[in-house]
Amino acid sequence: MSENSLKETVTRLATPLVQAQGLEIWGVEIAQAGRTTVRVFVDLPLEVKQAQAALSADNLEDSADIMTARSASIDQCEEISRQLGLALEVEDLIEQAYVLEVSTPGFSRLFFSLDQMRSYVGDMVELRMVSAYAPENAPAARRAWRGVLREVTDSAVRVAPASVSAEGDICPEAMDEVLVPWDMVRRASRIHIFRQPQKPGKQPARKAAKAAPQGDAPKKGKGKSGKSKHPGRNEAEDI
Repeated sequence: MSENSLKETVTRLATPLVQAQGLEIWGVEIAQAGRTTVRVFVDLPLEVKQAQAALSADNLEDSADIMTARSASIDQCEEISRQLGLALEVEDLIEQAYVLEVSTPGFSRLFFSLDQMRSYVGDMVELRMVSAYAPENAPAARRAWRGVLREVTDSAVRVAPASVSAEGDICPEAMDEVLVPWDMVRRASRIHIFRQPQKPGKQPARKAAKAAPQGDAPKKGKGKSGKSKHPGRNEAEDI
């Protein structure tokens, strides 16, 4: 069975199980690195998320409660995985040993269609190309384009090339926005920005320099060089 056929069959079997939990299938991914892995991503329907976002977060105790309310629960994923695993055994679709994973898309979610990306305009994204690709106004071809998602059309996405600093700041590149055809994209994902927390404590105040009295030679001394500690980078996955 081809990869596309397997995806379609898994989607067909999983759809009623996912809908029974009040969820929807975000996407299905088949990984063939060594042992076959079947990944099913499930999420709350968009209209449910929008309704929950309109409610005041004051009714929830903490941020963990908020995230639980706006995504599928672990129990739901486990139940879907159990039932889907039984269905796959009955169908006997995969001859070799395989791993079945059911989870939410998460913060750094994959995009399986252009429609899914429309709600994330303004976020950082990564587009991995089928092969090195240079849009019309780009100085050189790249195997991956990263930047702020500006627009989603019927057949392409417009991105403002940028990177993310170690502190979690978006750093625009000195180039125009690029339009990338969807059929050239092998894998598209959102880049979640982890902002590094500031360390508690006050910055030492700078002392004003005192002028030496007239007639006295300035005193010589050894200066101290301060070292700044920077947190590690959160980089996108290498190609």
